[in-house]
Amino acid sequence: MDEIGDLSDQQLLKAFQEGSLTAFEEIHQRYFGRLYTHAFKMLGEAEDAQDVVQEVFITLWTKGRAIQLHSGLAGYLFTAVRNRVLNLIEHSKTYRGHLDSLATFLSDNHVPAGEVADEELLFTLFEAEIDKLPRKMKEVFELRRQGELSYAEIAEKLSLSDHTVKKQISNAIKILKDRLMQWKSQLVVIFF
Repeated sequence: MDEIGDLSDQQLLKAFQEGSLTAFEEIHQRYFGRLYTHAFKMLGEAEDAQDVVQEVFITLWTKGRAIQLHSGLAGYLFTAVRNRVLNLIEHSKTYRGHLDSLATFLSDNHVPAGEVADEELLFTLFEAEIDKLPRKMKEVFELRRQGELSYAEIAEKLSLSDHTVKKQISNAIKILKDRLMQWKSQLVVIFF
């Protein structure tokens, strides 16, 4: 039999699908650097690029035995990276949009400094809304808000994927913004 490094991509994939860990390791070694460079060029962030490539290899590991490729392995891997990068960029835009609108809402509705009781009420309402978030979403949101942990650190700490962490934070911000908008209309009636 040929040395594992001498096998073609098609032969490597077949060997991996038949249970060869060495074949998977060779695929990883052969493509990780190129895929990382490809993702980094699109994202400009080293950590995000590494996360994207790792997610692609995790998917290959978990679903690779069932993959039927109509193109080559390289085409499949580069397409998977591109798709994950595009999803990450879209999610990032959505997240930033939610975060910006929440920040705008909070700054537009700032109570004058002399009205401490009103400020405390707004703070209490905001904290109460955070407490109403679903348990896992609240936990992820609080770790990001208070601990200043990265998505990857939160994901590792809670045994979640980075994607799940990002989605939970984005959803929490959207929920809080919507709830604060409801409170805004009620507070206008209370205060005026």
